[in-house]
Amino acid sequence: MPAIRFEYFVCMSTTRLLLVLLIFCVGIGSARCMVPDTIRYRTKAQLLRDTIISKNKTDLLDIAKIILGIKRDPFHKRKVTESGPFYNTYALLEYTQVTGWTASATFDLSFRPRKNIDGSKSFIFNNFQYTQYNQTIFVSLSTLYTNDNKWVFPGELRYFNFPTTTYGIGSSTLPSAADNIDYSHIRFYRSFLRRMAANTYLGMGYNLDYRWKITDQFQRIGVTDDFVKYGFTNTSTSSGPSFRFLYDSRDNTNLCIDGMYFDLQFIYHMRVLGSNTNWSSLLLEARKYVPLTRKWYTELAFWGYVWLTPNGHPPYLDMPSTGWDAYNNTGREYVNGRYRGLNMIYFETELRFDIMPNGLLGMVVFGNLQTFTELNASFFGPIQPGGGAGFRIKFNKNTRSNAGLDYGFGSHHTGGFADNINEVF
Repeated sequence: MPAIRFEYFVCMSTTRLLLVLLIFCVGIGSARCMVPDTIRYRTKAQLLRDTIISKNKTDLLDIAKIILGIKRDPFHKRKVTESGPFYNTYALLEYTQVTGWTASATFDLSFRPRKNIDGSKSFIFNNFQYTQYNQTIFVSLSTLYTNDNKWVFPGELRYFNFPTTTYGIGSSTLPSAADNIDYSHIRFYRSFLRRMAANTYLGMGYNLDYRWKITDQFQRIGVTDDFVKYGFTNTSTSSGPSFRFLYDSRDNTNLCIDGMYFDLQFIYHMRVLGSNTNWSSLLLEARKYVPLTRKWYTELAFWGYVWLTPNGHPPYLDMPSTGWDAYNNTGREYVNGRYRGLNMIYFETELRFDIMPNGLLGMVVFGNLQTFTELNASFFGPIQPGGGAGFRIKFNKNTRSNAGLDYGFGSHHTGGFADNINEVF
């Protein structure tokens, strides 16, 4: 969606302006760019094309045009295949279990190379948050493509000043083990991937996680918790090269109705590059999407996520943990960091469907399982279940962008709301 220009607002009444602002605040706050994209449909998805995206469907932008009294899109001359740039700037109030109420400001920019305006779209996304719990968060995500789409450069830069809670090691920990911690954190990841075949990329990169001013409430008062047993330090550094294999045949990254995603990463953290210790991390992620009907959008989505430590002794806060995947989406019914361990296995499935014929409103029902290895043990602890349901509202039917609000529940009477733009996976 091209940014809305000021001249389209100057003649609106106050009531219309408030209504439009409300509509846009419901549908924004994304970690992906909400701009028109060239959607490359796969053969299996062709049958569902007119169901999922068509002129007979309705989204929030259509409602905004009705409120504004606009009979045609003021940007109708702008083709979705042009190079851009496309940009969005917005601020809103959000809520998650780990942050509480959050004031958020976002700027994102996307574009295609002028020499290949039908190629993949590069994007740069920046988000700043200040939370109810005095947490400061800055996230900058980017994915850049070369003109011929043969090279792709994904990366991220994050800063956290993050008072939060940890519960110990393993999936048998109880809520009563909650321990207040605080730290500052810089993360820098950048990869260089080469397209080897259709939808297939291979490459390497560099990963850095540096934390300082780490404090642990239990450690300060002399209580021996899992953090202390494992090895408490005031600072920690994980630095090393990464190697990555990626296969991605999804027809759309915002809401996939056909295709699959497979990502394999190996990171070796090395003392010579500044790490506290030599240790390695192995991540395996797979997603599969299965459409169930032709005339009414209904599909099943499956997500497997395995995060292992093949060798070494990672810093406590760098171990696999609930909610600390790339988009902070695993275990949405739990707070971030609820479970952690040297090894993690996670699986989730979700049923997605429209509840209105025009596609404006939809719903999801989800369930997941996760387990972690216990402290000083090679065996996995209890499998912790989770599940819930949520609503979706179509923000942009052309890019399949949804705004979502879910409620999830888990073990030990855990539960809470989670909001998201586009799907969780």
